[in-house]
Amino acid sequence: MPLISLRNVTKSFPPARRGGSPVVAIDNVSLDIEPGEIYGVIGYSGAGKSTLVRLINALETTTSGEIVVDGQQVTGVPDRQLRKLRLDIGMIFQQFNLFNAKTVWNNVAYPLRIAGRSREDIEARVSELLEFVGLSDKASNYPEQLSGGQKQRVGIARALATSPKILLADEATSALDPETTHEVLGLLRRVNRELGITIVVITHEMDVVQSLATRVAVMDGGRIVEQGDVFDVFSNPQQAPSQRFVSTVVRGVPSPDEVAVLQERHSGRIVTFSFRDGDSSQASVFLDLAGAGIEFELIYGGINDIRGRAFGHLTLALVGPAPAIDSVLDAMRTRINVKELA
Repeated sequence: MPLISLRNVTKSFPPARRGGSPVVAIDNVSLDIEPGEIYGVIGYSGAGKSTLVRLINALETTTSGEIVVDGQQVTGVPDRQLRKLRLDIGMIFQQFNLFNAKTVWNNVAYPLRIAGRSREDIEARVSELLEFVGLSDKASNYPEQLSGGQKQRVGIARALATSPKILLADEATSALDPETTHEVLGLLRRVNRELGITIVVITHEMDVVQSLATRVAVMDGGRIVEQGDVFDVFSNPQQAPSQRFVSTVVRGVPSPDEVAVLQERHSGRIVTFSFRDGDSSQASVFLDLAGAGIEFELIYGGINDIRGRAFGHLTLALVGPAPAIDSVLDAMRTRINVKELA
């Protein structure tokens, strides 16, 4: 049974001006998120990602459709009945949202005090969480004394304070540099692996999804245009928005303009070999070419890896007798995708 389930969910906001049309932020969205997984939701600004998060944690109400979280109906339920549900959902933000006038300790303790926990419980839980995120030595510091990565670790500790089943990460790494992003993603993997918490990652950064998530939904214009296993979406995107996102982290088949530039720089026939987990390896391609006496140069593309599964595109310039090139390419087409560009 899914931990989070959306069925035909739509969210509209009043028109921006009198006489205008309602603004549809979420348009007939359906998805299921299983317990214990890390699920990525990706889209450019205005795609509806943040509205989707606010619907899941019941900070916004749906216009139509149904949302069920941990077996509890979220749509059409009075606010007082949603309080316990919200205790089971932690949230971290792009800009950290820490209380600047409170120490690290008191930032993490805040949701526990709101929940009415005893002083002894608060002491034990805050100590446990600060050790988990590696900030025990920063307990008496204030947010202004912390780096961006340390602030986000405080945000994660605070989101975990009430032992939620779900953690929503809304652009949680967008304000961080690459090295700090890597550290925060590693911490989120620990949260999922060691604590068993289901994580929903909202982002516009495809490399975050590639590194962290197991499944992904691509949003565009308030709709989910593609969803599935991260490897499948990355290695074979079907929709234009997905293809645009994937192109930011995967160099695919060169465009006609790029092929023209490559022709000016390299002699020979330009051919792209596309690989997907289970196909012949790039090493076997190189061996076949060399065995046929064909000279080759890698001029575009690369191979990517998602949790041990490889995919990508290599564009080579091939130099040799035409019959030999034709013969080896024909043989390769039975094993991998081969596209001759020029």
